[in-house]
Amino acid sequence: YAAAAAAGARSVMQKGQEVLFYFEADAGKDANALVQRGKGGKKVDGQLVGPKLLASHCWLMGTLEQPFDPSKLVECNQETWPLVLPRSDYSFVTRKGKPARAAAMPRRARWVHDATPPFQPPNKLSLLFVRWGGDYSKWMDEQVENDGDWGKYGSPPSDEYMGHIVEKAIKVHSGLNDSEGSPQFELLHLFVTSSQDVGEVTQMNHMVRAAMKGPKRVAFWMLWPSEWEDFGDPDFACYCERYAMFAAMRACEGVGIRSLFPHPADQYELLTSKTWMATLSLHPRAFLPAGTLVSKGLVKIDAATAAQKALKALHHIRALNPMPVGEGEPPAPSVVNKDGVVKGVVKLGWSWENRFVTIFNGVQELEARLKEMLNQQGCTASQCLVQEWVDFDFEMRHYYLPPVDWPEKHPIQPARIECNAWGPVDRSKVVGVPSASFSKLSQEQVLKKWGGDVAAWEDAKAKSTEIAQFLLAWMLSAEHLPSPSMRLDFMVKRLGPGKARVVFGEYCEQGACCLGWQDGPPTIWKRSEE
Repeated sequence: YAAAAAAGARSVMQKGQEVLFYFEADAGKDANALVQRGKGGKKVDGQLVGPKLLASHCWLMGTLEQPFDPSKLVECNQETWPLVLPRSDYSFVTRKGKPARAAAMPRRARWVHDATPPFQPPNKLSLLFVRWGGDYSKWMDEQVENDGDWGKYGSPPSDEYMGHIVEKAIKVHSGLNDSEGSPQFELLHLFVTSSQDVGEVTQMNHMVRAAMKGPKRVAFWMLWPSEWEDFGDPDFACYCERYAMFAAMRACEGVGIRSLFPHPADQYELLTSKTWMATLSLHPRAFLPAGTLVSKGLVKIDAATAAQKALKALHHIRALNPMPVGEGEPPAPSVVNKDGVVKGVVKLGWSWENRFVTIFNGVQELEARLKEMLNQQGCTASQCLVQEWVDFDFEMRHYYLPPVDWPEKHPIQPARIECNAWGPVDRSKVVGVPSASFSKLSQEQVLKKWGGDVAAWEDAKAKSTEIAQFLLAWMLSAEHLPSPSMRLDFMVKRLGPGKARVVFGEYCEQGACCLGWQDGPPTIWKRSEE
């Protein structure tokens, strides 16, 4: 490695000289020291508890412990880096809130600047990860090697996933480093351990805003909103009560911290609620199965009547918005419901990984599913979604990366298409456990399933892409700025030679699983930054 001058240094820097140095640590490691920002959290037995605002990447003040000659710096040899003593008023703690006093000792720093006033830290962007800091669950990182896993990057709430964002998107972004490679961003983390902690963020928003020093401030909300009481169960690590989470997001947005990932609060709440699956099912351009919302209160009072009226509602919605059926084609969207809706699915909003989806066939089964779904211990849902059944061969998942000139530039094509199939349903599975196997499908496997009918494959792609134009435009009604990325899931069935039927399934937020698209997560992260 060739010697390189430290950014901002023009000559030999002397011992005792005041400098700015770049502090960097992996916030995903429990033992690593981070810099406390603001006054978040409180101390109990010497340990910081409650929501903790900590920095892992930032410019700090310090003094040189020995002379430093920039011409002798060797990139790969830390012993040639400047030796800096952090200023004494910094507080270093771990992500668990334990004091980390050793971090206040002299340290090697790759990047230093002369701190002579009026020099300011070269921050272009302040990023905030709002993330889980409680008991950690291995499911977030350790992925079983199967078609339904999250892949090599882990799931969005995981330390692994956020670590990859830092290394593969933030640190390598050309706009966040100067010409010599000196960082021009800071990264903060707001660690929470419960829904109560998340709720307290609404009172910390001004403090968080003041702690973010860059001219642009953005937040990545790496938690999953849900309608469950806090259990302390590792299976529910990173799940936060939705009222608390969306209130916290709105409070931060209200002081100028933009929610960049997954989405702004209002849009994110709408998408994850699944209420749009019902309200949008009347629109002919959405190509959705008929859906209706059933309240917990009515299920508690008279589940049998609630089930009967839900089926009548679905039948009425489908009658008002019939799906097109060509001559000789099977009924749409399913054969079983051709004379009236009897089969369908029950879903909870704010649920993840296909965990709270059950199938019913007949009014008595629907009654049982409604009671089963809404009477789960700890479930705070006030309603659930009931949808009619859809006949399909496989799912086609479109990944969209709207360009900067969209929606002026129209239409938009998917950046990637991935397919998957579901296996037979295991009716013995309890609510909350996925009841069907999941497998990825290559284009070759799809064509084999369809007897080599390339024309039907192209028809499915064309129809789903056309439907997507309306669906992406509809999202602008909930947020005027286009989402940097979006996944749209479609259910596809071959009707005959060269012909396919497409039914829309679901909007999936930024950070949703990318299946076989190995470069998907880094592509999405970089698009969000841009």
